Amino acid sequence: MNLQNFRYLVSVAETGSITRTSEELNVTQPAVSRGIAALESELGVPLFDRLPKKMQLTRFGEIALRRGRAIFQQIEQTQQEIDDIRSQSGSRFSIGAGPVWLSELLPQAIRLTADEMSWASIEIIGGYERYLVELLRRGEVSFVLAEITQDPEFLDLDMEPLTSADYSLLARPGHPLATGEPVELSDLLRYSWIMPSSAVNAQNRLTGLFNSQGMSAPEPEIASTSLSFISKFVSISDHITFLVESSQSRAEGLVRIPTHVPLPRRVAGIQRRKNDWLNPEATRVIEHLRVLSQDIESH
Repeated sequence: MNLQNFRYLVSVAETGSITRTSEELNVTQPAVSRGIAALESELGVPLFDRLPKKMQLTRFGEIALRRGRAIFQQIEQTQQEIDDIRSQSGSRFSIGAGPVWLSELLPQAIRLTADEMSWASIEIIGGYERYLVELLRRGEVSFVLAEITQDPEFLDLDMEPLTSADYSLLARPGHPLATGEPVELSDLLRYSWIMPSSAVNAQNRLTGLFNSQGMSAPEPEIASTSLSFISKFVSISDHITFLVESSQSRAEGLVRIPTHVPLPRRVAGIQRRKNDWLNPEATRVIEHLRVLSQDIESH
């Protein structure tokens, strides 16, 4: 397959337009059209739906796009690895991390790595799983720390479990349901909810919990991408949230609401692109995370 045709595919998927792709890549529109058509012919499937105002990926096109991006990431990483070895110096890299990681193990792992490798240049990007995985697939982060999932959507990634923890229903001290006695799930539906706006796995777990008891899950009245905001808001209101406890929620003094139904458990760890190369500094961060997580799991 022609590598240039995959470059056209990636660009058209990102711009939604053959015209804009031709401008960005400085080639003619017919050349882009022929390249896309040739790739479709080789694969035997349509990669785009030709809509009046844009080119929209088909399901086949989404698969080809993911593979195409991976090809160019491998090419870039090959050059990066060669440059790093030739210069014998570390390169800047980024890590994507969920909220609990940002306040727990990751700061410790970064400190240990920085003590050993003072030249390391590291960027930490916070967020929730879907956002972080997209950064990972685009090669904008070296690895991601988030919940491990068996969702087929993530089969293109390598996943390494590190920690496990129970989800908790959290509320402020003095909340009418925070008596220490187990409550029925139906009792929780009498109150308003706040949830992380991009934590798809947590929302799916909550939905599954209520559905297993023949009930619809509560619809959050408020959503936020900030764990700090959620914890603070719960501490000053009667809203309930569903999270893995963190140092932030503990700092706000939030308490668990026990239920008669067992709550799900979350397994979290490292997500990486398959067969990806990591520079020595990123590898060292992972090594520290493994040791730190083992210490926590053993206690």
